[in-house]
Amino acid sequence: MTTTASKPATTATVPFWPLLAIGVVTAVFGIAVLVQPDATLRLLGLLAGIWIAGLGVMRLVSAFNKAQGLTQQVIDGALGLILLVVGATCMVNTARGVMALSVIIGLAWLLSGIAELLLGLMARGRARLGLFALAAASIVVGLLFLAWPGLSLHALVLLTGITALVLGTAEVVVALQSRHSQVVPRP
Repeated sequence: MTTTASKPATTATVPFWPLLAIGVVTAVFGIAVLVQPDATLRLLGLLAGIWIAGLGVMRLVSAFNKAQGLTQQVIDGALGLILLVVGATCMVNTARGVMALSVIIGLAWLLSGIAELLLGLMARGRARLGLFALAAASIVVGLLFLAWPGLSLHALVLLTGITALVLGTAEVVVALQSRHSQVVPRP
């Protein structure tokens, strides 16, 4: 009796280092915002711009990772460029007001949530569920910022800091879990 070994299906892996870096940058941003809750809009605008531009850079770096599929590279590249432009705009025009900043932050959360949703569709196992949870949380937070752009500065500072800290920590946890759950294929 002859048996043939079937070749395992190719699955996307969760990009450990980019997701870990994004999580750390997001958590550090959250801590920085919470340490100075009475910060001016100018400081918040600058911090948000640095954070959003940092997310853009991490996504752009991830786009050049050839271990990922072409679809994931294109998504990371496009999102990276958008986030980099939004971050730079936020840093230059920090005095535009709470409403403009709230919309920019809402769009950043929404775009990050969409990217995590797409990554979740390509991933398998626990990493997939973690990415779906992150996507849902990011999308909900983004929609909240877009629905109520007139939040007061103090509420915006607290909401931004708390959500960044929680979601950044969750991204780090998902990255660490994915690293431990990935199976290295045998030659």
